[in-house]
Amino acid sequence: MSDTQREFFRIDDQLRLRWQVVDPNAPQSANDRETELRDLNEALHNMISTAFGVSAVMGEALGLVNRQIELLTETEDSPMLDLASVPVNLSGSGLAFGSQTPAEAGQLLDLTMLLLPTNATVQIRATVVTCSPCEEPNWPYWIRSSFEPGQEFVTEQIVQHVNLRQVQSLSSRHPS
Repeated sequence: MSDTQREFFRIDDQLRLRWQVVDPNAPQSANDRETELRDLNEALHNMISTAFGVSAVMGEALGLVNRQIELLTETEDSPMLDLASVPVNLSGSGLAFGSQTPAEAGQLLDLTMLLLPTNATVQIRATVVTCSPCEEPNWPYWIRSSFEPGQEFVTEQIVQHVNLRQVQSLSSRHPS
């Protein structure tokens, strides 16, 4: 593959997103319960994505039920409750996004994203590649990040989301 080719398709989107800088030595999950919940959510997201391929209505309905369960099981101090809608450019290899606060190249981030319309919440670790001024009035910074290796299951969920959004975009351009 040449240097000018991209490994994955990219989309411009609006995602519900939360990010925080983390210590490079911090574990990716705090306890066994969180790990099991994340694993269950990932498996359910795969099934919802499959259902979406068969029936968009059924896939969206299952995604809404999944999101409802997540909301009902979150606590008041849960980070999932404060996901802000943010402009992003997303691919299976990384995420660029608008931010109110800057980040430094090389910093490690924990990203939490709500992928619509499947309503799947994904958590992934990434490294900041660049942070530059953003032309969006509500987002003074544009942070570009690259996903850390070893998170193939989550990156596959993101690739499925990107593919789904591309299909939706193409079908809206060519009404049948």
